[in-house]
Amino acid sequence: MKYHRIKCNLYKAEGNSWEQMAEELLSFAVREERVVRLVLFTRCTDNQEYKFQRSFLEQWVERHFVSPRPVVSLVAQKPLVANLVLEVHSLVEATDEALTIEEQFTSSSSVRYLRITTAHYKEIIAGGLCADDLNLPVREQSEQAFRKVEEILKAEQMNFGDIVRQWNYLERITDITHGNQCYQDFNDVRTLFYASSAWESGYPAATGIGTQYGGILIDFNAVSGEVDIVPLDNDWQRAAHVYSDEVLISHRADTEKGTPKFERGKSVSDRRQEVIYISGTAAIRGEESVTTGDVLSQTEITLENIQHLIGLEEGRENLPEHSGRLGLLRVYLKNEEDAPAVKADLDKLCPDLPIAYLYADVCREELLIEIEGIAYL
Repeated sequence: MKYHRIKCNLYKAEGNSWEQMAEELLSFAVREERVVRLVLFTRCTDNQEYKFQRSFLEQWVERHFVSPRPVVSLVAQKPLVANLVLEVHSLVEATDEALTIEEQFTSSSSVRYLRITTAHYKEIIAGGLCADDLNLPVREQSEQAFRKVEEILKAEQMNFGDIVRQWNYLERITDITHGNQCYQDFNDVRTLFYASSAWESGYPAATGIGTQYGGILIDFNAVSGEVDIVPLDNDWQRAAHVYSDEVLISHRADTEKGTPKFERGKSVSDRRQEVIYISGTAAIRGEESVTTGDVLSQTEITLENIQHLIGLEEGRENLPEHSGRLGLLRVYLKNEEDAPAVKADLDKLCPDLPIAYLYADVCREELLIEIEGIAYL
């Protein structure tokens, strides 16, 4: 049995109009084989422009890709090292086992997703799941997005416990509305939907990160079948799903606080090769933020956490020779002006590694950087 792992490529553009840059990047993607997901990181000025850009992306993919077309997500996080960044997920070529990729639609809401099947397992790739109205309150948007997730999973006779990787993008993630942080409202809804599953292989690897616009947006991968799926814990950090109330921001008395339901990482393996999805990681030890006010210090602590999680603890000075095991990183920065210094640092530590630098609010006010990624061991 072989697990057909997903590889990630990054393409960057700058200097032209938005439409020209988008077409340039998408033209690279259409030349790749077995593309299953496109994630375009963009700058926009409001949700009206966001919806225009999303429509442009969806229509371009519909015109230029043949079925099965990749799922698409537009993420309103301003790129910091280019004007526009495209992340392309595709299946690694394999000839020793039959594999099919099918484009599917849910019956009631016509949500499009991809089904990957072999004789031994099934994987679902879904993206761009959001509410119809981006101006609804966070809780209502979250409920609509999770209902779409649930509908896809039920159509495939799967459940939330089969999700191995989930990306949660939240417009103005740290804003406080009616006594709750937006991220807390999202977590409360996630907790309600996740309660229907047993979670025998742990919660998904996940990222909950801020965006400038775009409301609530969810992407996910789900896997079932003869594949080894293992949740990865980091003994330097308390599991997020058992955080105490002290680090959850809510002042409501009418509801119990839902914790962030994710693992620090998730391993998907066929016993010959292993893919590790690295959740959004920050400078946290135990459940407390390590706050120095220095973004480079937080970067170093964050990288140490990632190294410890995936077993590459040879120290900072040896990271360059081992960084080839990393396939891609996303670096989310709270302050735009920190990008040059962080990039210079990571260029030394992770040479030749594809890295997207993005302007995004992290879920705690005091944290200046968050890093996620994918590794192949």
